Amino acid sequence: MHHYSHTALCKSLVKGLALTGFMVFILACSSVNAQRRNDAYLTYGGGSNGGGSGLWGIVFTAGYDVPVGNFATTFKAAPAFAIGVNRNYGDFTFNTTIGYISYKPKLDTFFYNGTDNTAGYIKYENLSSIQVYLGVAYNIAIADEAKFYFGVDLGTYYNHFAYDSNDGEGGIDEADTEDEVSYVAPKLGINFMVSDDISIGIEGKYNFQLSSSSGSGDAYDYGYATTVNKSFSGNFVLTYNF
Repeated sequence: MHHYSHTALCKSLVKGLALTGFMVFILACSSVNAQRRNDAYLTYGGGSNGGGSGLWGIVFTAGYDVPVGNFATTFKAAPAFAIGVNRNYGDFTFNTTIGYISYKPKLDTFFYNGTDNTAGYIKYENLSSIQVYLGVAYNIAIADEAKFYFGVDLGTYYNHFAYDSNDGEGGIDEADTEDEVSYVAPKLGINFMVSDDISIGIEGKYNFQLSSSSGSGDAYDYGYATTVNKSFSGNFVLTYNF
């Protein structure tokens, strides 16, 4: 079996960290002269709809991602984790985020003829993704310390998948694929301040992985990916505001 190369993993992480650092630098430069208000934490920094003006946040997200459609025929639901930086401005919140998820196949080994491995089989590994994306949300105040929001995330998934197959007649095939696919996710959520510095919330997202691969000559032939892989995720969101 093939395993995810440390070099590829490091490259993906470096790309994500570099993007996050760049966005933090740009946003920091834009707010050097911003005036911080005393009631910023209760009103999300002001804004007619509680979006915030000059507030930063470090965001930790944990949730569960459930494949739907064709994607669900091969992979199980999986826990998902992310860390990011938020910048509130007016009624909007901007984010840059790095996440990780690893989907397990519904069948680790698929036998062509029941459980008779002499007739041939395919053995799958997990489909793992490092996620790097930017986003924006529009905030609507529903109380002094709470807001509802909706928006969209856009970015890239760095995917890895591998399998081994044996046709039962001596034909052995192996594939270890890595690709970059575009990512878009409409999102909505609700967030509550629980102290001057901490807020908690829940968020729902409908995720689309948009693959440009033709699917020839690799694991796509075995149906683990389609032109668009879709999933729904529910997340718990913890934010440290500063």
